[in-house]
Amino acid sequence: MNNITFTYNQEAALAAGQSAFINESGAYVVTIQEAKYMTSSGGAESIEFSVEADDGKKANYLNVYTKKKDGTPNKFGVNMINAIMGCAGVQQLTTKMINAHTHISPEFTNKRVGLVLQKTLKTKSNGKDTYSFDILLPFIAQTRQTLDEQINGLPAQTIDKKLETLQDKDERNNAPATYHQQYQSEYPGDDVFFE
Repeated sequence: MNNITFTYNQEAALAAGQSAFINESGAYVVTIQEAKYMTSSGGAESIEFSVEADDGKKANYLNVYTKKKDGTPNKFGVNMINAIMGCAGVQQLTTKMINAHTHISPEFTNKRVGLVLQKTLKTKSNGKDTYSFDILLPFIAQTRQTLDEQINGLPAQTIDKKLETLQDKDERNNAPATYHQQYQSEYPGDDVFFE
């Protein structure tokens, strides 16, 4: 008797050779796998999201900085966390210690949310190109509405309008000076995250 080790799966076959990671700017409905509290080497604090899209592709190291390195609140980041909470249906965040070096927000785990992600092209310290993603705008996964649209009873339009003009951001060394360079010392760097 032969033991069956594989049964043909066309979806798996078509996925062969494709990236298991989100690699394009766009709007994604994701499940939050982990929301980890982080502190950069410069002292800036963030919540770092690891997510998985409905198609199985993942994105890691989605940092939303909530405190500047001087300890003052980063208003943009605080607003973004609140928007993600609202879109995911989370009322409060706590901290749970996983081990001495890992603290997470368990309230975000397994929550579905929509995220508009922008790809940022960068140059690593060794001169090679790399990229990361920034969260531009969260939205409600089930309706594709932003919080503003939901609260005001408006149809879902903002995300599609955002996607019409969404482009990758180029912060590579040969690119012109950009916003990123002002905050480079707060960002822990991608050298450990991307090869």
